[in-house]
Amino acid sequence: MHRLLARLEGAGSLDRAANALRRFAGATAGRGRLRSVLHGEWFGHPLHPALVQFPVGAWMSTAVLDLMPGTERAAAALLTVGTAGALPAATTGLADYTTLSRQQRRVALVHVGANTAALGCFAASIAARMRGDHQRGRMLSYAGLSIAGIGAYLGGHLAYSQAAGVDTDAVRQTATREELLETAPR
Repeated sequence: MHRLLARLEGAGSLDRAANALRRFAGATAGRGRLRSVLHGEWFGHPLHPALVQFPVGAWMSTAVLDLMPGTERAAAALLTVGTAGALPAATTGLADYTTLSRQQRRVALVHVGANTAALGCFAASIAARMRGDHQRGRMLSYAGLSIAGIGAYLGGHLAYSQAAGVDTDAVRQTATREELLETAPR
């Protein structure tokens, strides 16, 4: 997986689309006070990682309910809440996108693509459920959740491996070996 991610980070063929998305993000969510609010500077923490928990949690709960008979209405309601919650999560992600490096933008572009495809599956699932086709709705939800998992993995790579959104001015504090040994179970 590391090799695949390294290839993605180095994929210059994505730059045209990644730069177009950066221009769009800058025009819609990436300027001045609006970017500051969407990024979460007032909160002291980037908002995007916090807000994605709502749609993902709702979609995961939908998947669980879809396994149980008689829960169609509750599953559809959670699916709809999750899909609606994707809008603020995506908007804050766009604000963050404006600050990314070239390699980070390449990964983020695929992250955006995966999450957009997942959102399409969830919207199609809602439509199928509204028509009474709950079986198709469940399958579309499971497809969306699988694709969203890929998007989430890429988001994790951005945060943990590429340090996207990390305050590089903050002092990096890690436990010393001695501190770890002091608190280790004996």
